[in-house]
Amino acid sequence: MSMPENIILFGAGASHGSDSKGTPPLVNNLLGELRKFNPPGWGQLPSVYITDLQNDFELGIIRIAKEKPHDLPILQRAMAAYFFEFRPINTNLYYQLAQKIKRHNWNGAIVTLNYERLLELSLLTTGLQPVIGIPSNAQIELNLPHGCCHLFCESVRGVANAVSLAAMGVQINGEIKVIGNANEFHQRITNDAFPPVMSYFEPQKRATSGQQFLEGQRDRFEKLIENAKRVIAIGIKIRPHDTHIWNAIANTNADFIYCSGLNERNNFDQWVNQFRNGKNNISLKGYWLDKFEEISSIVGL
Repeated sequence: MSMPENIILFGAGASHGSDSKGTPPLVNNLLGELRKFNPPGWGQLPSVYITDLQNDFELGIIRIAKEKPHDLPILQRAMAAYFFEFRPINTNLYYQLAQKIKRHNWNGAIVTLNYERLLELSLLTTGLQPVIGIPSNAQIELNLPHGCCHLFCESVRGVANAVSLAAMGVQINGEIKVIGNANEFHQRITNDAFPPVMSYFEPQKRATSGQQFLEGQRDRFEKLIENAKRVIAIGIKIRPHDTHIWNAIANTNADFIYCSGLNERNNFDQWVNQFRNGKNNISLKGYWLDKFEEISSIVGL
């Protein structure tokens, strides 16, 4: 089967802007929401870590990993539980996109860097089956370079109250299980010491569970981007240190279309001048909501 021509890459801004309510916060508001959701964990972090996380969430996570490494998997499980709760409603842009895909024989694949399931649930609600890898009829390829809140590694279990893990010092790999049932998810997230297959929100995007799966997803992402005719990034900040994302986009000859609001325009200009000079780069002046129909047309929907 030929590689998909169109790649849509979603970041946190896409999920946040996908509806007027009931969507995850952007990173500058994430800590406050986690502290409200999880008072015993995120809510009890010492003030020195709160300050670091507020200044730079990724560097704050690095400090916790260094100074309180056994706390980080517990915080990661709570973060996964927080993201699991989000559900799309029928006005959600992901749902509207899924409906368009359903109506067309679309030559494309979708990549999301987000931990929640708004995109996946929207596809399922529309009757599409998101799959990891090459799709067949009624399926669409979903690529997860950072994992997701409801993916679990089946190779090793540990009782949460009896096993303590140093976040960056332990890795398990093996069969990956998707747990979409809420009761089963909450039993697993509460009772298993190992967090989901979901990269820590830190510069290297490492994981305790399923690192090999994530590396496989990043290898597949690179192939998708390399062979695409057009790549559109929606609601994602350009962070060059995320080399597993931005190196592939820098190297591809595909058209690169960027939609992340006016505030990110300068970062886009600087980055493409340095890394994609001479290639076709387009910055859409607006957010996904403003440009939904234009984006849909660009990617053949």
